[in-house]
Amino acid sequence: MSRAVMGCWSLIIFQLMFVLYDTVYAPVAMPVTENLAVMLRLYVCIALAILVLVLKSEVCRPVGREALLVATLWGVIGLAAWLAVRENHLRCFLELYALGVVPLVGIVLMQLRFVAALVLSAGGMAIVISVALGVAMPYAHMDFAIAFVFMAFCLFSLIASFRIEFSARHAYLMTSIDQLRLQDVESRNAELQEMACLDPLTQLYNRRHLIEVLKQHHGDAQQAKNGVSASHPVPPLPCLALMMMDVDHFKAFNDHYGHVAGDNCLYQIAQALQETLDREKGAGIAGALEGKEAALASVVRFGGEEFTALVAVRDLEHARSLAEAMRYAIKSLKLPHRESELGVVTLSVGLCVIPLSRLLDGEGMEDEMTRDMAVETLLSRWVDQADKGLYRAKRHGRNRTCVQRGNGNGKARAQVSDDLRDDLHDGLRDGLGDERQAAQQGERQNAQHDEQKAELPDHRPPMGGAGLS
Repeated sequence: MSRAVMGCWSLIIFQLMFVLYDTVYAPVAMPVTENLAVMLRLYVCIALAILVLVLKSEVCRPVGREALLVATLWGVIGLAAWLAVRENHLRCFLELYALGVVPLVGIVLMQLRFVAALVLSAGGMAIVISVALGVAMPYAHMDFAIAFVFMAFCLFSLIASFRIEFSARHAYLMTSIDQLRLQDVESRNAELQEMACLDPLTQLYNRRHLIEVLKQHHGDAQQAKNGVSASHPVPPLPCLALMMMDVDHFKAFNDHYGHVAGDNCLYQIAQALQETLDREKGAGIAGALEGKEAALASVVRFGGEEFTALVAVRDLEHARSLAEAMRYAIKSLKLPHRESELGVVTLSVGLCVIPLSRLLDGEGMEDEMTRDMAVETLLSRWVDQADKGLYRAKRHGRNRTCVQRGNGNGKARAQVSDDLRDDLHDGLRDGLGDERQAAQQGERQNAQHDEQKAELPDHRPPMGGAGLS
């Protein structure tokens, strides 16, 4: 559009030069108002100025704008040809030599497409040749000279138009190829990153993904703190629940049924855990904000037979309901396990509930790497607390959930809950653990304690930045 406007102003200057020429070479006794050529060219200038306003208003589509410009250029050529025929004066015939500037303006300044430039040149040639051959010229071979000059202008203008359009199309294709290659590289990188975060056996995210989930929760908490209501109409849930889940007597399961059966068992457990989390999230019991990606509420294979989930929750009771639902889902699979007391595969859960405000403790640090390290340090601390709850659940008979309460600073209190001890439900809600009842239950199972302690060595790598990267 800017090139079209520039071309129109060039045509206005071109017409004003003709007005000056017609005024100087007009008969002395003829007033300017009676000079038909001058008046018509001034009207053309006014029409071109109106065309500029129309082009700037963007009422025309590109194709319509191009057709309008071609028609305007034909009109300028036709006006000069009509004046030459009507006045039959040497001055008007000489003006026909300058008409080659008109297609030059359209093709070079306005940069019409090659097809439109070809149509413009063909129409202009038809007008000029018809005048040159149909009107008696004052000099011999003047008609041939006029047609030849106009044809030369059109020819060189068309060559320039072809090269300009060829270069533009070639540049467009090269840019498109580069964009496609970049998209392919980005897609492959995304696939590799996804593969790096997926466990090949269970098709769950691995523990590397926990850092990304915690960073996303950190971003949600920060935006909620800053009052970003447009993209976060619902405030984030106030707590984070970190669940460490371990399959009970899994080493004995592998020894008895074989490693192939063990892998199949882990796969079924992983799918059941993720389906339970998705179902509970859909029912409003667990999950992050509405509309968040599923990755924010996903089960992670932490290593071996251990699974982890980091989910936004409302409170401790909310987190406990989710943990119990996931524990019960594994028990409901009824996978046979002869080495277990219940005869089926069960799950022990260590639960740690952390206030979401703990994620903002490192605010104000300008270095993004420092913030990432702070997030990893917090995760390491929370995993350690949940781990303590998991080992407490193992010591007190397995197939239960042990809540390790704390605010993320390492100070925590423990609570135990299972199918047989629902009377501790109120204690969990109030945040008060009953250590004496837990100890009594542990003493009743003292015969199994040594075996369980041997089965659960602390073989996990450290949870610092290097352990999760």
